[in-house]
Amino acid sequence: MSKADTVFDLEAASKYVGLGLVDFQRKVSELKVPGWKTGEFKRSILSKYFEIKSDEGFDSSVIAISNQKGGEGKTTISLYLAEALAENHKVLLIDWDPQANATQLFLNDDVPSVMDYLGYRGKKSKDIMPIIKNVSENFDLLPSTLELANLTTPYERDDFELLKEAILPIRSSYEYIIIDCPPSLGLILENALICADFILVPIQTRAFSLQGIRDLHETILKIQRKANQRLKLLGAVLNQFEGQKALAGLAEGVKKYFPVFETVIQRRESIPQAQAKMSFLAKIDLATMKNFRELAAEVKEKINVEKN
Repeated sequence: MSKADTVFDLEAASKYVGLGLVDFQRKVSELKVPGWKTGEFKRSILSKYFEIKSDEGFDSSVIAISNQKGGEGKTTISLYLAEALAENHKVLLIDWDPQANATQLFLNDDVPSVMDYLGYRGKKSKDIMPIIKNVSENFDLLPSTLELANLTTPYERDDFELLKEAILPIRSSYEYIIIDCPPSLGLILENALICADFILVPIQTRAFSLQGIRDLHETILKIQRKANQRLKLLGAVLNQFEGQKALAGLAEGVKKYFPVFETVIQRRESIPQAQAKMSFLAKIDLATMKNFRELAAEVKEKINVEKN
């Protein structure tokens, strides 16, 4: 079976074809659709027996938030950019970091490991829809666990596209999909960049934040050349900005490799406070939330320019 041929359970399959669970069960029994006895259905089989309305839904934009260096604010940017976008759009945040910080902010209970759904190392891929959690209106989360750290070595050629294939059936359900990437280069990051349409790079305003920028830039160029020609660089966002302490020429140093967003994210105590309270930023500090709304507006503008 191709890794692209997702396997749905009964509930996910009924949603995929746009029928209620009871109607779907009756239909597959009548038609003897392969899988009707086991309750597991291949996407390719469903497409043969049902009219899949692929022209409905959103033309989603998938944005990878990435910087190989730790401590640059990837999760913070991912969380609150997603929150800002979700005020007017349907958004999915993918926690694609084994540290699972975004997941732990929203979910106290143990969650299934996304690793069990990817089809890695000979396992059967499964539909990820059942493990997606709704955290607020228009805002869903695909959670992560430490087990994702085991995604290290490609065993098959398709292992570079595990995330891309996993989200393919749900892309039309969202306008924006944000991927919170890990602070490293490797198979996890390459999966994110091959899956993404756009990449945004958070950079803290300090001298050694420029270290590693060149390596990340080279990785992006390699992915664009060899694996994902549609990947576009939205630019770098200066994060935790303090005007009086900002280093002169930092933005110019970044511009050697990446365009720089006009919006900068100011350093505010309300950001760690919101995370400590496991709260949305808008409930803690509207002024800081306004900063992320400005970033969201600039992200949307850049994406519209690229698409048109």
